[in-house]
Amino acid sequence: MSKGPVYAMAISPHPADNDFGFGGTAAKWIKEGKKVVYVIATNGDKASSNPDIPADELARIRANEQREAAKILGVTELVFMGHPDLGLENVPGLQKEILRLFLTFRPEIVITCDPNNPPYFSNPDHRAIGRAVLDAVWPMALAVNYYRDLMAEGLEIHHAKEMYLWMSSQPNYYSDISDVFDLKMKAVEVHQSQIGPNGSAPDFLNFLKEGNKNAGKQAGCEWAESFHRLEVLQRL
Repeated sequence: MSKGPVYAMAISPHPADNDFGFGGTAAKWIKEGKKVVYVIATNGDKASSNPDIPADELARIRANEQREAAKILGVTELVFMGHPDLGLENVPGLQKEILRLFLTFRPEIVITCDPNNPPYFSNPDHRAIGRAVLDAVWPMALAVNYYRDLMAEGLEIHHAKEMYLWMSSQPNYYSDISDVFDLKMKAVEVHQSQIGPNGSAPDFLNFLKEGNKNAGKQAGCEWAESFHRLEVLQRL
């Protein structure tokens, strides 16, 4: 694992999620010469309704899909945290893991999922990682006494400037991905364990395209990704 600073760190609950919610913006930034790091919290070993695929085999497949998709987008740094799918909880241990990565890579921008959307039937890993990332970036990254153990390892204080939350019901920022939309789709289509005919969400590709098209209309361009963008508080 390399060290920062980097421009952006995207933390997703499962393999594929970063590509679905942020892949176009990642590709655009990378083409501009900015470094983007992907962090994958779980191994995705539960995301199948097919009883013939064992959990360990699905985890292997999904990790390989994520590596291939990241390569297409130009993401060169991937961190697999290795938690079991449907096993995340927003607890101090997870927050500290995220904080360690945050202080290691030192990103200007942190990207993750909006923990508040959808409000009822939502994946618990999405709720947990979204909230844990928010908590790690603020207030924990500013509370030095919370991580003196990490400082003893040589990690230094760092504050992010912004956070982007994908899959938000309250988007306030649109990223024009028209020039890289085909590249995003090429990366997304790698995730056949999820969007293929035998995947867990075979209709998701059309849903994703429709969402990016609608976001483009809001932004006045052909294709866009929508986010709720937050300026990170620089004080406790």
